[in-house]
Amino acid sequence: MDINEYIAIERDTQKRFMESVLKDYFEIQSNVRWKKASEYAEFDMLLFKNSIPYVVVEIKMTLNPRILPRAKDTIGRAHKLIHCRFGIITDNKDFYLIDYSKSTSTYTKLDFDSVVHCLIHPDDIVQSVLKNDNDEIEKVLSMCFDETTVKHIRSDLNYDPNLGFYSFDNIDKEKNFFQMIVGLPKCSEMVFRYTSLETLFVMLNKGTYRMNGIVGMNDKSEIDYFDKKSNMKSSGSSIRELNKTYISSCSLLEDDLTMWRLYGDDAQGVCLVFEIVPVEKRHEDFFLAPVNYEEKSHVHKALEMLKKMAALKIRFVELDKWKHFFKPSEYAVEQEIRLMFFDNEKYNNGVINRDWVKTWSHSIVNPTVDFKLNAPSFPLQLKRVILGPKMFESDINKGQLEDLISTKGYNIQVDFSKIDNYR
Repeated sequence: MDINEYIAIERDTQKRFMESVLKDYFEIQSNVRWKKASEYAEFDMLLFKNSIPYVVVEIKMTLNPRILPRAKDTIGRAHKLIHCRFGIITDNKDFYLIDYSKSTSTYTKLDFDSVVHCLIHPDDIVQSVLKNDNDEIEKVLSMCFDETTVKHIRSDLNYDPNLGFYSFDNIDKEKNFFQMIVGLPKCSEMVFRYTSLETLFVMLNKGTYRMNGIVGMNDKSEIDYFDKKSNMKSSGSSIRELNKTYISSCSLLEDDLTMWRLYGDDAQGVCLVFEIVPVEKRHEDFFLAPVNYEEKSHVHKALEMLKKMAALKIRFVELDKWKHFFKPSEYAVEQEIRLMFFDNEKYNNGVINRDWVKTWSHSIVNPTVDFKLNAPSFPLQLKRVILGPKMFESDINKGQLEDLISTKGYNIQVDFSKIDNYR
C-alpha cells in the first residue's frame, strides 16, 4: 500500500467521523499538533468535549500484528500528554477502543456504530469524590479571595464524572478566574514599552503596533518556573490554538535606568508611553493585566493556590496561555504589564496584517499580527515618546520624529530622557 492509499484512508476516516452523529456531541479536529510545556505531539484526530480533549484517534493503513502494538504505544503516550478518556485505533474497517477510566491496557474491537454509541453514552464512572470536596475547594480558594468571591468561583466549577475532574463551565469563566488572580491595571495609569529606535520608526512609518505569537515569545526560564512551581496538570493546547494567541509586554516604570539597559537598546532606543483605554471601550478579545510575581520569600501565593486546586482534580483548559502572567521574584523589579490578544478573527477593524517571521531571540518561526496604531478599540494608545539617554544624534532625531509624526497625522509628543548621567 503506497502513501496515496494511506492518505485516502485517512481522509475517508476523518470524513466518516465528521459526518456521523458524533459532530452533534463533540468538536472534531483532524491533523492536530499539540503542545504542552516543552512537549509536542501530532494526532490524526482529536474529539473535544467542552473544549477538553476526550478522544484521540490513530489512523493506520493496516492493523496487522506488527502495526497494532506500535499504535497502542502511540495512544498511550497521547493519553499521558493530554489526559483523554478514550483512545481509538482504526484502519477505517476495524476499530479498537480503549477506555482509560476502566483500564490502561485493554482494547475492545468494535464496529463504527458501536464506537459511536460508546462515545456518546459512556457508562457513569464511580469516582472517589469525597463529600467534603466542596469545603476543600473553598478552603483553597480562600488563600487568595474573600468569601463572596470564593462562593462565586466555586459555583462556576463543575465535576464531570466521565472525565474525572472539575473544570469551569466555559472558557470565559476560566478567563475571569485568572483575571481575578492577576488583577487589572488602573485606567489612570500610563504604561511604558522600551524598545529600539528602529522599532519605533517602523511603527510610525507604517502606522502599526505589532504583537507576536506566544509560542515564539516563550522565555524558557519563565515557563519552566510556572510548570515546576505549580506542578499542575494542563489539558495542553493545539499549536493552531496557541498560534491564535499573541502577547506584548510593557512596564509601569517610566524613564527607568534598569529598563533602558535591559530593553531600550542599552539606552540608545526609546521608551513608548501608552495611555490605557478603559475596559468597556476595548474589544473583548484583548486582555491587559499585570504580571503576578513570586514573593521575595520565594512563596508564590497564587501558584500555591493553583497547585492545591490541581490536587483537588481541578483542571484548566487554557493554562498554556495564562502561565505567561506568572514570574519569579527576580523579575518583580520590572513591574510588567502584559497585553494578550485572542485572535478568533472577530476583531478585524484594527487588524492591518497577519504574517509570519523568524524570531531574532529564539530563532522560532512565529505568527505576528499588526494592528492600526492608536485604533480606537486597541487597549493602548501611544501618547508620548522618550528618547534614550544615550541615543545618537538625539537632537536631530527629536526634530525628525516630530516631523514624521506630524506628517502621519498623529498627536504624539517627543521628549528627552531626564537621565543625564548614564554612561
